[in-house]
Amino acid sequence: MSTKIDLEHKFSKGVASVWKMYSDRAFFERKYQDAGYSNIEVLDFQSSAKGFSITVRYDAGSDAPMPDFARKFIGERINITQTDAWDAASKTGKITTEIKGAPVKVTAEMKLEGDAKSAVNKMKWTLSCGIPLVGGKLEALFGEDIKVKSARDQKASTKILADY
Repeated sequence: MSTKIDLEHKFSKGVASVWKMYSDRAFFERKYQDAGYSNIEVLDFQSSAKGFSITVRYDAGSDAPMPDFARKFIGERINITQTDAWDAASKTGKITTEIKGAPVKVTAEMKLEGDAKSAVNKMKWTLSCGIPLVGGKLEALFGEDIKVKSARDQKASTKILADY
C-alpha cells in the first residue's frame, strides 16, 4: 500500500532562474533555515554540467497532529536526511527522504517546467509503510505533514528566488 500526493511550487521567475537557485548549495542551507528547521548539515553536494545532487540532514517538528500511536514511532522532533538529485538536460529530479526511526519511505519525482517568465516544479510524492493495520494511517499523517512542509518550502524558496 502507498499514498500518492501531487504538489506544485509555482514561481514568478523563469526556469533558468529557478534552476540556478536549485543548483546552488547555499540555497538549500538558507531554505531549511528560513523554513525553521534546526541542526542543518549538508552531507554531500555534487554538481556538474549533467546535473547535481545534494544530501542534507536536519531536524524538524511534525506539522501534522500526531496521535499517541504515531508518537511511539516518530517522537516530538523528526531527524530527516533528504537527497535531491536533478538532471540538467531534462530538468527532472528525485527526492529521497529518510526519517530516522519512522517506518515510512518517502520519495518524490519532480519536473521543472515553464518558460523565461515563470516556472513550476511539479512533484509526485509517494509514501509507503509496510506495518500492518497502522501503515495507512502513518502514511496519511506523513502526507499531511509533507503538505504543510511543502507550503513552507514554497514560501522560503519564493523569497530566496528574488536573489537569483
